[in-house]
Amino acid sequence: MKLVQSRTLLLLALLFSVLFPEMLVSVAQAQTKSFGSQLVDALGIFITPFAILVVGGFTLIIYNGIAIRRKAFVKDDVVQPIMQELQNLNIEGAKALCDQYKLPVTGVLKGGLERIQDDELDIESIEKGLEETSALELAKPFTWINMLNTIGSIAPMIGLLGTVTGMIGAFNVLTESGMGGESSKQMAGNIGSALWTTASGLVVAIPTLIAYFIYKTKFGTIVAEVNRVAGEMVFTLVRAARGGFEEGEDQEEYYEEEAVAAPEGLPEEIPPPAQ
Repeated sequence: MKLVQSRTLLLLALLFSVLFPEMLVSVAQAQTKSFGSQLVDALGIFITPFAILVVGGFTLIIYNGIAIRRKAFVKDDVVQPIMQELQNLNIEGAKALCDQYKLPVTGVLKGGLERIQDDELDIESIEKGLEETSALELAKPFTWINMLNTIGSIAPMIGLLGTVTGMIGAFNVLTESGMGGESSKQMAGNIGSALWTTASGLVVAIPTLIAYFIYKTKFGTIVAEVNRVAGEMVFTLVRAARGGFEEGEDQEEYYEEEAVAAPEGLPEEIPPPAQ
């Protein structure tokens, strides 16, 4: 039974191929033309800029995902030894630790420490050095984040240019050949190319802009952490210069004992009333 069915299907296929060979050729051509080839044909000359934007955007998303991390900017096990050296007013030792650990936060701290000359603690000069160095150190990573915004802004513009170009081509065909026949196919092809370029621009722009806003928010949090460490350094220097880390505990105990002691001029024990 199965053999008879298979033979029947084979005879029908041979009969169909003899009677309708043109249909088989058209089906084969449609199957051989994949989605990628259709996309390349539709984009035309715009395939090159879109390919560059896709590769660039994908690379920047991966790079910023690796680079924009708190540990890449601030490490607690690096900051704590520097603060301990500053508590002892060992400025050169703190500078040596900043040179040893190459991080943006250590570069910022060293910029403030470089303003200390001849053991003179000028707070305004130190804060100015911290601000200038912070602007330089933190501007470099944000450049790569901003590149995502650039790609996300350029991609829709290229898509819009392709849309305008395709519509111009469609109207030129309509003007020269009118409607119907081969001219309708050409006009439909130009309109299709216009829509493909618009869609390609949006496909490139949407993920890059989403990644841009995510990394921008994350970078803002990291900048706030770096500024906090810089402020802690200034506070540590001021307190160490005033001897707060060496004599602070003794002074607190002295004040507590003085508050408990009785005022001068009063007897320690009040005698009982005379009877």
